[in-house]
Amino acid sequence: MPIIQGPGANAPSDEFTAWGLVRFQAGQKNITELHHHDCDEFVFMVEGRCLMRSEGILYTLEKGDVLVTRMGDEHELLEILEDTVYFWACTRLRGRKRPGHLHRDRKEAP
Repeated sequence: MPIIQGPGANAPSDEFTAWGLVRFQAGQKNITELHHHDCDEFVFMVEGRCLMRSEGILYTLEKGDVLVTRMGDEHELLEILEDTVYFWACTRLRGRKRPGHLHRDRKEAP
């Protein structure tokens, strides 16, 4: 398989189609709002520690951890406990195929 150069660059249909490497400084809070996606998202911890919530459960993520949020799972990045680097990746859009962070009307079913 050749190197895929950049998010969305002709990735195979069952592979990741968007990704990025992000860095955060310790002490940052409420980094993302509660949201979901029309795809699966994977957060691969490279270094540091952070606090995330997925489907109402709080997780302290550390180096080597992977948080998997499936299509429709509500999640948010709450706090950076130590300087953190993580790699995130998303699969192809499914269902209604809406891009980006989606926000559920509290009356809407998952």
